[in-house]
Amino acid sequence: MNRLWILFTALFLSTACSNKEGEVFYSAHYPVTEVDVRITLAATDVALEEEIRTRVLNEAPVTAGGCYRLDFNRFDGGLLYTQHHEGAEFVVSSFDKVPAAGELTFHFGEKSYIVTNGSYINEEGIECATFWVDLTEEFHLENESIQTVRRIEFTSHPIH
Repeated sequence: MNRLWILFTALFLSTACSNKEGEVFYSAHYPVTEVDVRITLAATDVALEEEIRTRVLNEAPVTAGGCYRLDFNRFDGGLLYTQHHEGAEFVVSSFDKVPAAGELTFHFGEKSYIVTNGSYINEEGIECATFWVDLTEEFHLENESIQTVRRIEFTSHPIH
């Protein structure tokens, strides 16, 4: 009888503590207020800098007015909902995050990139989240005079 009780208790606890498929236990919403591009070239080349800036902004998954929503349905990531601009449909993909790390990996189909968390102080004096994406390697392969290319997405999501 005692073994039956232990077995029942273990079965109950394993069922109660398991995360149901697709169940979201934490969701974070990051409305994007501004997207900027930081470029460093070996020599001044205004035309090349503008070409890079335009390309980065055109290829950005989110523009000002759009947002990211991260639904954690695993301890190390979950579903990523991306809204390109205000009023646009959400595109569903995924993300990974090592717990307590300052980086995430966003996956968009076959393309993935590492996003580094940062922060800034907005006009109201509130510390808000930024997402930094280093695109240097992608651009440096095309032109060796390109030293750094980083996309910065400023959000209105407050840092607690």
